[in-house]
Amino acid sequence: MVQTPPLLAGRSRGLGFLTALGYNKVMQIKRYANRKLYDLDARRYITLEEIGQAVQRGEEVRVSDHASGADLTAVTLLQVIFEQQKRLGALIPRTVLTRVLQSRQGLLNNARESLLAFSDPNRHVEDEIRRRLMILGERGLLTSQEIERLSNLLLSPDLRPGALPPQEDPVRPEEVEDLLDQVSRLETELARLEQDA
Repeated sequence: MVQTPPLLAGRSRGLGFLTALGYNKVMQIKRYANRKLYDLDARRYITLEEIGQAVQRGEEVRVSDHASGADLTAVTLLQVIFEQQKRLGALIPRTVLTRVLQSRQGLLNNARESLLAFSDPNRHVEDEIRRRLMILGERGLLTSQEIERLSNLLLSPDLRPGALPPQEDPVRPEEVEDLLDQVSRLETELARLEQDA
């Protein structure tokens, strides 16, 4: 009898091999008018806490309204955070929550930028470089030619992480001498074998 891997306990049987191969199935959840959450794969109702645990395990979760099909994932994940805040307390400082409500757009945009920086750090760094070069140009500290030159240098695809080959340690002279000695011995041995043949 095949056992369901622990990662998929309670999920549909027979999917363990997909997880082992790196295939991450999206956890599909329907939200009903009575606010109950139903996991389509496990074929059972689940709690906000279970959704939070799934996300912490790295599972992708998608929540949709049963009637309209509207995507409710973000709202549900905010509810998960709210429930954790209630249960554990002080996950998010009160002052941060107060400022979010007071400033609405400004702080929400800052929060959005922080989340984007977390999800796509390369783009965030490149946007920040562009922003700073523009400010230096507006202040008259750089000419448009200098901005273009610095932009081309700093935003070059060759400088992105993973674009540069890893730097090897320089070869020490002793290693070169050892290799030359080995080659010399091999040549001598090869010449001896050719004479014997």
